[in-house]
Amino acid sequence: MGPEEKPFPVNPLTGERLDNWDSVSRRPLAIKVENELPARPQSGLLEAELIYEELVEGGATRFICIYLAHDCPAVGPVRSVRPSDIDMVYFLKPLLTCSGGSAQIMRMVESSGIMYVTEDSSFFWRDRTRRRPHNLYTSTELLRRYLAEKNDGFRGPIYSGLSFLSESGGQTGEEGAPPSGSAASITVHYPDRTCTASYNYDTSSGRYLRSVGGKPHTDMRTGRQLAPTNVVIQFIKAQNSSLKDAAGSPVPVLQVVGSGRCLIFSGGKIFVCQWKKNNRNSPTVYADEQGRPILLRPGQTWVHLVGEDFRVDYR
Repeated sequence: MGPEEKPFPVNPLTGERLDNWDSVSRRPLAIKVENELPARPQSGLLEAELIYEELVEGGATRFICIYLAHDCPAVGPVRSVRPSDIDMVYFLKPLLTCSGGSAQIMRMVESSGIMYVTEDSSFFWRDRTRRRPHNLYTSTELLRRYLAEKNDGFRGPIYSGLSFLSESGGQTGEEGAPPSGSAASITVHYPDRTCTASYNYDTSSGRYLRSVGGKPHTDMRTGRQLAPTNVVIQFIKAQNSSLKDAAGSPVPVLQVVGSGRCLIFSGGKIFVCQWKKNNRNSPTVYADEQGRPILLRPGQTWVHLVGEDFRVDYR
């Protein structure tokens, strides 16, 4: 590389090569999306670069969808924030986007200093073909407009903590952990069976075709089946707290700061490893017992935050 040449930009959330630096220097968007039956099919999950699936009340799940270089004309249904969301995404310095939350939880969001936006008529809309509260949507364009109106001066880059193979499939200058074996199918059993997630590895695309509640999980706008490139099963401590959601139900608190065991599926292989997150300012990193990072394949990564006693099947 000559003295005047600059290295090409790589998306820190996906490991994909990009055409310009602007798309990876802007503020990430972290959007809360519902996963109850009336919310399906959702919009915008295909375009998200990183998705966290978290446990909420009643054993159901919700998503935190992260967008950096990617854009999407509709994301939702957007739902309320939870305390664990702050610890999970704070390191990205994102715009946290939600439909609000209980007064106690919103005070926690405000005191954290994280930038956030909740439902209003300017940056969200209601889909009248769906019933409340499962019909609130936003878009990355509207949220970027919000940031512009706030004179957001954020400039990256961000550090995701994720490590990737090169897009050609080779190493990236660091020695990665070797796989522990192969696995073509995965099932994550949630207490709410309608949220049980399963994946089947598609060798032709190198992605994991996702189903939920025993049915293909599709995108509302395109009809395509969701298919992340990498699936992470991160075992954490989860317990009910004294906090209540807007409906008065106990809110599970997920201990996403700390360390624990982890399973990572990528390229048809399984990696048995450890996760570690020092504090809310630092990312979660995944490595084997020798400290070698797990090198993911470039593309979307889906992280399941599951209780330590959750049943996960794979073969």
